[in-house]
Amino acid sequence: MPLFYVAGVSGAGKTTVCAELVRRGHPAYDVDADGLAEWVDDTYTLSPATVRRLAAEVGDAVGFVCGSVGNEGEIWELFAHVISLSVDADTVRRRIAQRPNGFGSTKEELQRILGWHATIDADNARFGATLVDASQSVVAVTDEVLRMAEEYR
Repeated sequence: MPLFYVAGVSGAGKTTVCAELVRRGHPAYDVDADGLAEWVDDTYTLSPATVRRLAAEVGDAVGFVCGSVGNEGEIWELFAHVISLSVDADTVRRRIAQRPNGFGSTKEELQRILGWHATIDADNARFGATLVDASQSVVAVTDEVLRMAEEYR
């Protein structure tokens, strides 16, 4: 099951990388855009059953699920590896500002995102994710994600 989870804070570039993976012909799913996650008791969750279904759909191909959910502790073990996109706080602010009606468009939401940003790299690395510098171009970031997938396949 070579299904990889591409995680990271809001504004890290998960959706952009997902679109580039699809453009390059890889099976890639966006947790938000593809409607894979749902709210359960105030937590945005991706069910283990959904991850297993996607893994079965991917089969022997290398596939990707891109997103961030509140129950990652329940699903990480279902992936071949977790790749976490890492960016600095200024990049997060700049990218969030470019999506005026999306999550992070209010001052309160932006503060929540920056709060998550303060610990996400250390937390994800501690749990075994490989960090990828996502401040580079989408082509360079996607190349690195694919290199990581090949290494952990």
